[in-house]
Amino acid sequence: MATIPFKTNDAVIVVNVLVRGSKNGKLIKMVVDTGASITSIPSDIALAIGIDPSKSTKRIEIITASATEYVPVVIVPCVQFLGFTLKNVEIACLNLPPRSTVSGLLGLNILKKFNLSFNFRQGLIEIE
Repeated sequence: MATIPFKTNDAVIVVNVLVRGSKNGKLIKMVVDTGASITSIPSDIALAIGIDPSKSTKRIEIITASATEYVPVVIVPCVQFLGFTLKNVEIACLNLPPRSTVSGLLGLNILKKFNLSFNFRQGLIEIE
């Protein structure tokens, strides 16, 4: 089990996630997003780890706050966060707005693999 502290007055909960591809890995900040059905990373991060989103044969429709987008879905060989490792994870390539302070969204396709407990009074998430 891992415990994640977070600031209760922040608008979002951010975790560091390591995504690994055939070239290398990148540590990125992601929002814990229970409203996102799929985890997402920017296209440039996918390219940097050796995954070309333009070669993906799978695309999904994502409804954002400002538009509906059709984005490629890629398989990321390794995703690590909080001491957990997942292999061959489907991840959407979605570029968040330039002013965003995070690179991606940690969505339900990953989160539902774990038991999560949010304690907003203490500012802790327990994950197992």
